[in-house]
Formats: sequence, structure tokens, C-alpha cells
Amino acid sequence: MPRAFTLVELLVVLLLMGMIYAIAFNNFLPGVGEKSERGLSLATVDTLFKNSPLYRHEALTLYGTAGKRAYLVAGGKVVQTVSLPESGVGYRLNPDETLQNIDYPHIKLGTDEFVPSFVIRCRATGLFDPQILMVGEKWLYIHPTDAPRLFDNPADMVAHMRRSDYLPDKAGYAL
Repeated sequence: MPRAFTLVELLVVLLLMGMIYAIAFNNFLPGVGEKSERGLSLATVDTLFKNSPLYRHEALTLYGTAGKRAYLVAGGKVVQTVSLPESGVGYRLNPDETLQNIDYPHIKLGTDEFVPSFVIRCRATGLFDPQILMVGEKWLYIHPTDAPRLFDNPADMVAHMRRSDYLPDKAGYAL
């Protein structure tokens, strides 16, 4: 009677085949491993925070530069450096509902020194600090709990904020 393969031997063969396929796909199909960063934009920047192992464990801050580079920082240390397809400029909404460009202070992260063009903060609770960015010709509103949303003009964005939870007389949010 011929000897058959055992279940363990078949599983080892499948494991080896899987490892060979993984190596082949990473070497012969460039960009497969970089897809998440390549698909990242400021409109989907919340996914960068949510995919971090520190999300909901530590406060995370994303410092963006005018050079389309961003640094994800936790506890004063750079956790991840990402390249963005576009840069943004941070704005604040004043109590009179006018928009004002934010002048961020000069910071140093490791050996890099720069003045951020925007800063996005996510608390350890998973809530984002409300943020307004101008990205090209569009306006991006980062809500504490909802996904970031793009607007063609600032009036539509402010109207959306008033309908959701922005309290202009308090210059803050009802959370």
C-alpha cells in the first residue's frame, strides 16, 4: 500500500507556498506594499490615525509641512513619516465666523526643524480636535467624530458646521 502525505506535511507545503507567493508579490509587483500610503490624502487622513497601533491608546498629532511631508507623533516621538499628494494650510474659525490662517510655532522633531503648515490632533479617546484646512482650492473640515469632508467654498463649510455642532457664540464645540 503506498504511503500518503500526513496533514502536517500538507500544511507545511501550503505554508511554504504562501511565503514564496508573498516574496514574489512584493518583489515583482511594486507598489502593492505602498498602496495605503499612496492612497492617503488629507481627505482620508483619519485612516492614518485609525490604522496606527497607538490609536485610542495615546494622543497622536500629525504635523504637515509645505513640502507634502507629514510626521505622525506620539509622546513627542515620531511614529511614522508619510508623503502626502498635497499639502494643506491650517485655519481657525473665529467667533464672528471669519477664517484666519494659523501661524504655528517652529518645532523640532528629531533632526528635522520646520514650521508646520497644519497640525491635526487626535486625542487618546479617538476624538479629533476640530480642524479646518485649505487644500488647493478646497476646504477640508475635520470633525471630532465624523470623516473629514471637503467643501468647494468656505460659506458651505461654515453652514455645515453650524448645522452639525459648531457654536459660533462659544467659539467651540458641544462635545
